[in-house]
Amino acid sequence: MFEGLYSWSAVAPTLVVLATALIVMLVDLFVKPGSRIVPWLTIVGLLAGLAVTIGMWGTEEVAFSGAWKIGAYSLFFYALFIVAAIITILFTLSHEQRRGRFPGEYWSLITFSVVGMMVMASAADLITLIIGLETMSLCAYVMVGLNRNDPRSSEGALKYFLLGAFASAFLLYGAAFIYGSVVTTRFSEIGAFIAAHGDSIPFTLQVGGILLLVGLGFKVAAVPFHMWAPDAYQAAPTPVTGFMATAVKAAGFAAIVKIFGLVFASSAVVMQDLIWWLALLSMIVGNFAAVMQMNLKRMLAYSSVAHVGYLLTAIVGSDPGVSLQGGTGVLFYLVSYTLMTLGAFGVLIIIGGGEDRRETLVDLTGLASKSPGLALAMTIFMVSMSGIPPTIGFFGKFYVFGAAVQSGYTGLAVIGILTSVVGVFYYFRVVVNMYMKPAEKSFLPYRRSRISDITLGVLAVAVIYLGIFPQSLLSLARNAFQSLF
Repeated sequence: MFEGLYSWSAVAPTLVVLATALIVMLVDLFVKPGSRIVPWLTIVGLLAGLAVTIGMWGTEEVAFSGAWKIGAYSLFFYALFIVAAIITILFTLSHEQRRGRFPGEYWSLITFSVVGMMVMASAADLITLIIGLETMSLCAYVMVGLNRNDPRSSEGALKYFLLGAFASAFLLYGAAFIYGSVVTTRFSEIGAFIAAHGDSIPFTLQVGGILLLVGLGFKVAAVPFHMWAPDAYQAAPTPVTGFMATAVKAAGFAAIVKIFGLVFASSAVVMQDLIWWLALLSMIVGNFAAVMQMNLKRMLAYSSVAHVGYLLTAIVGSDPGVSLQGGTGVLFYLVSYTLMTLGAFGVLIIIGGGEDRRETLVDLTGLASKSPGLALAMTIFMVSMSGIPPTIGFFGKFYVFGAAVQSGYTGLAVIGILTSVVGVFYYFRVVVNMYMKPAEKSFLPYRRSRISDITLGVLAVAVIYLGIFPQSLLSLARNAFQSLF
């Protein structure tokens, strides 16, 4: 019963990041507002956590009586969360912090949210999963409302909080139904029970699984649970929006793959049907709603809904659960989506001048004549989101749609490809505005930062390089997914 209770090495990366959050919170009390000591200390702590994560690759351990499991799967997501947080902080440090708009607690909040994500990725128990998810969510609610003088920010934070609490209720009710059916909250024991009973599992257990899917659907903004995303994305400070669109979504999928690709892998076909409909609706609604948006943050919000549909397409798999190609495709796609989305929001941060201005399509008009480098970087990210080679976005879509075809869901894959064509329209509309229209006379200069330029350049190069040479990342994703089994 108590096997693995004292395996503290299993939580070493999480403890490093948690210690960083606590130290940053304390140091902030003794430095001047706007000091760069705190954000750089945060980056150093996150890099230490990343180093421990890389050093533990290949390790498989359990802790807390089996409620916590660390392996290649959780370590893969650890690295993704930490890298996303570091990139977000670098963009924030370069521009927003200059105007003192971010309070000192922002740096600890983003680090605490990473702790919650790491708990989710390591969870082998429903209770552990919910604790990690709530830790992450509470930090995200606060970060959305950091622009205290902007009514939109407060409104977006309130909407996000209310709907997030609603989603948490679904998760808790789902966990209660599952516990009442199986009398355990361990993933392994729930999965064994479902495998033993096949299609004859108790109705309450199926209800519990559906409630979990609804709750996690809210967290990743899958249709029809996406209504909070456009307002929250637009209202939040741009660096926070990029972090929410990438790391928070990746944490949600870390849980979805584990629960519905492993625990409920042998359950009744009703679960696969529900995921099929979520994927279909997300791809259609996300892409067609994005076409109508002139605000780039809202466009990227609906675009993220469409990307959720692509990811769910790979998760819709035949028994027993997600195929190897599907699981590998999900992990690969999450990395590609993180890189290109953070890059796109990075461009918006730079041209916004630290004031969350210039976030409409018109504001990018003629950007190529004013800043060819920024325009080129934005073009790379838009091309990658469209799924056009030789970018990482092309291989991401290739693997997720290929997994659907392999599992017998060719129709869903075809719909995904057709909706991707719709995405090409609104992504390339940004490129057309930058290169083929003259700049506005009212164009205001914006500050440039060496840190932001380097970060943006690294992201653009990574998107191209991993699109030409995806084998190494694909191998890591495959090993990470296989470690679940």
